[in-house]
Amino acid sequence: MKNWIKALPLVAVLFMGFTAQAAEKPKVIRFAFPGSTIVLGKPSALVNNIIVDQQLLEKEFAKDGIKIEVSNFVTAGPGVNEALAAGLADFANYGDFPIVTGKAGGLKTKFILATDVGANTYIIGRTDLHIKGVKDLKGRSFGIFKGTNLQPPFIKLLLANGLTEKDVRTVNLNTTDAQAALIAKSIDAIGIGADRPVVDLGVGEVIGDTNQLPLSTRATTGLVVQEDFAKKYPDIVKRVVKVYLQANRFASDEKNREVLLKILVNTGAKYKYLKSEYALLPLKVRHNPLLTQGNTVHYKDLVDFSEHNKLIRKKFDVDQWIDKSYEQAALKELGLENYWAK
Repeated sequence: MKNWIKALPLVAVLFMGFTAQAAEKPKVIRFAFPGSTIVLGKPSALVNNIIVDQQLLEKEFAKDGIKIEVSNFVTAGPGVNEALAAGLADFANYGDFPIVTGKAGGLKTKFILATDVGANTYIIGRTDLHIKGVKDLKGRSFGIFKGTNLQPPFIKLLLANGLTEKDVRTVNLNTTDAQAALIAKSIDAIGIGADRPVVDLGVGEVIGDTNQLPLSTRATTGLVVQEDFAKKYPDIVKRVVKVYLQANRFASDEKNREVLLKILVNTGAKYKYLKSEYALLPLKVRHNPLLTQGNTVHYKDLVDFSEHNKLIRKKFDVDQWIDKSYEQAALKELGLENYWAK
C-alpha cells in the first residue's frame, strides 16, 4: 500500500505528459497543391479550389489559432514531391502517379483519402499533319509533362494502339509549354488534360483520349500526409480529412454542377471543355473520396504498371500505405457513412 502511494506522484506526472501530448497542436499546417499555369497562385484541381475559396481549413482551425499555409506548384506533382521531400509540406492533394513515384522514391507518407477519379487525358495532334489516330504517332515527336498523372494514361493509350513509349520521341514539357510548342510547329502531338485551347486555335485536333479506357485506368487524385505529422497530431489529421470530405460532399452534389464549372473556369480553363469532361461521369462518382477496394486495386495496379514500365525502381506495399482510420472517423462525425457508394 505504501509503495502504491509513493508511486502516485510518478503516475500523475506520466498522466500529465500523456494529456499534454494528446492536446499538442501545430502552430501551422502546410499544404502543397499542383498550381494552375494560367492563373498563377491558384490550385489546378477542383476540390483544392473549393477548400481555398471557401476557406474551409481556416474555418476549421480558427478556434485553435492554427495558421494554414498553401503552396501551389506550377511544376505540378513533381514539384509537390520535392516540397514533401524537403519537409516543406505536411499534406498534399495531387495526382496518383506522382503520389506513387514519391512513395516509391522514399517519401514517408500515408494515403488517407481519395478526392477525384476518372480524369481524362487527351492526345492532340497537329492539324496540318493530318494524324488520324494514336497509332499514327509512331516515329513522331510528342510533348507531355512527365512525372504527372498524364504519363501513365498516355502509355496505356499507346499500348492499346499497338505502340510503346519507345515508338515515339517523347519530350518533357509542361502543359503550357507543350501547347506553345504545338502552335510553333516544333512538336507533332501533345498529351494534356481537359482544357485544350489549341483546338480552338485550329492548330490541333483530338486524335485519342482515355475515355475509351476503363474508368480504373484513368487518372485520379488523393490526399497524403507526412507519417511523422500523422503520428504526432492524429486528431489534426482527422479534422483535415473531415474538411476534405465536406469539400467532396459539395463537389458531388449535382445541384452545384454549374458552380463547380465556374470555379474551374477561374483557374483559366475553358467552360465548354470542362462541361464536356464533367458530363462523362456523375459527380457522385467523380468525387467519391472513399478508400474503397476499387481505389486500393487502382493504386496496386498503378504501382505494378509503373514498375513494369520502369517508371519506378521498386514497388511498395499499398495495403500498409493506405490508412482508412481518419476517413472512417470523419465520416461518422459528419454522418456521411452511407452517402457515397462503397
